[in-house]
Amino acid sequence: MLEHGTNGPITGRLPSGGTYIVSPSPALPVAAIALWFRAPQTGFETTPTPGIARVAATAVAGSVPITGTPLGQLVSRAGGRIGIATYPGSVSISAIVPATSAAQIVRAMTSSFFTPVLTAAGLQAAQKDVGSEARLHLFAVDDQLQEALQSELFSDGPARYPGLPAVDAVRALTFENVKSFATRAFRPQNAVLVVTGAVDAHIVDSAIPGRTDGAVQETALTETPALVPVPVDRAAIGPGFGYGWSGPAIASDREATALDFVADYLFRPETGTVARALAASTTSLNGKFVTYHDPGIFLVTASGGDLPAARTTILAALAGVQQPLDAATFARARDAFVYHIRSDLQTPTALADTFGWYSVEGNPGYAPGAGGLEGTYFRDARSLTPDFVAATALRYLAKPGATVAFREKAKSS
Repeated sequence: MLEHGTNGPITGRLPSGGTYIVSPSPALPVAAIALWFRAPQTGFETTPTPGIARVAATAVAGSVPITGTPLGQLVSRAGGRIGIATYPGSVSISAIVPATSAAQIVRAMTSSFFTPVLTAAGLQAAQKDVGSEARLHLFAVDDQLQEALQSELFSDGPARYPGLPAVDAVRALTFENVKSFATRAFRPQNAVLVVTGAVDAHIVDSAIPGRTDGAVQETALTETPALVPVPVDRAAIGPGFGYGWSGPAIASDREATALDFVADYLFRPETGTVARALAASTTSLNGKFVTYHDPGIFLVTASGGDLPAARTTILAALAGVQQPLDAATFARARDAFVYHIRSDLQTPTALADTFGWYSVEGNPGYAPGAGGLEGTYFRDARSLTPDFVAATALRYLAKPGATVAFREKAKSS
């Protein structure tokens, strides 16, 4: 296993505001660099603009900055890859590069985003790239099921909208709107810089201070849950169904960990009890708890294969975890859960994603790996009991939630 500091990452303040997190690990000669920003994926305006965060980040990374070379080209020349992801309340720009190039990419990434430059050519290229992703997204049944569930779980806020909107919506974004979003979202005071891998704490000295405009970090996003989610039944590219529930906020860390345990115990690929029960079928199964600022959400989706059998198995399993597991079964499952979480943190990229996510959602100390094995997350995991997990599952998963059913579209002749 890749080892990082047993006491967790090194944290501090960036020169112009915002925070940094550095997790040194010399085991692999690579570095993962990520900039996270608190920003709604639908923009800051009263009227939501789906896709604006994804297009803005892609456009800034592809525009010619003050340094003269777009960030994406610099990362590619270093032998790395750049990634851009958006979530209801955050934007992530990341790269995995050889450790020898880490300082250069930290400097270039902070230079590009702490003083963002947007060009017409950069925006046009971004709209083309994001539009292509949006077309492919139309064929991702599981992703569409999850987005439909998330949309029904909330009555307001960016979680109601897909991260990849319709292609026409991407094309309709104007230069002025994208620039306005980038100027507000991408500034040092609103950033979390995460660097993991074969680096030391001095890597943050390569960060460009950026603008000192006195602005503060955006607050973590609180969504408005729907009081009574409306069932969804519609035609789609393929058949499937899903269930969703709003859950504990990230501040309720022990309850959040309990629902992480439930998702792992039931739905983890290959080892989860439901996953094993459906292994012989061709059903695609996904189950997870997403730890948002407030509230988190528990999602279960299934597509293809024997859907009636999958539905019966899933509902029985969800009802079963609302009663305490026997002591021996629970002890084995809890040990496996802790092992799985540790295993999931064995690359610089996984660590960068984890530290960035929990920071922008408002509870950096709860991130798995923060504080090492004695940190909050692993203490919570080891403290779980059969009664507490069952009570948490009963509290959140027994209430009415969102339901989605997809019927396969009729094929045109």
